[in-house]
Amino acid sequence: MSTDRPMAARVSLDMGTNSMTRTSTSSTPSSSDDAWGVLSYVLAGMLFYGGIGWLLASHFHQMWIFVVGMVVGLAASVYLIVKRYGTVPEQNNDREGQ
Repeated sequence: MSTDRPMAARVSLDMGTNSMTRTSTSSTPSSSDDAWGVLSYVLAGMLFYGGIGWLLASHFHQMWIFVVGMVVGLAASVYLIVKRYGTVPEQNNDREGQ
């Protein structure tokens, strides 16, 4: 039984990647995905830098360091949110000339 058609699936040497293509009609994530991404950036930034501030504050017995860590974490997360989600993707206009 011999066929001249190529195989339908590809096997990748890197088992962590998937060679299958997405079947979704939209290549941009949904707005709920964006909202969860923004929330995770804010929480992770405040937890990480707030945690560093808390460790330094408990070591030096100065509670203002914790507050500074939280503010720095919030500012860093806002910067990353603007950097990632701040640009609007260019939309292709399929109806040119109409």
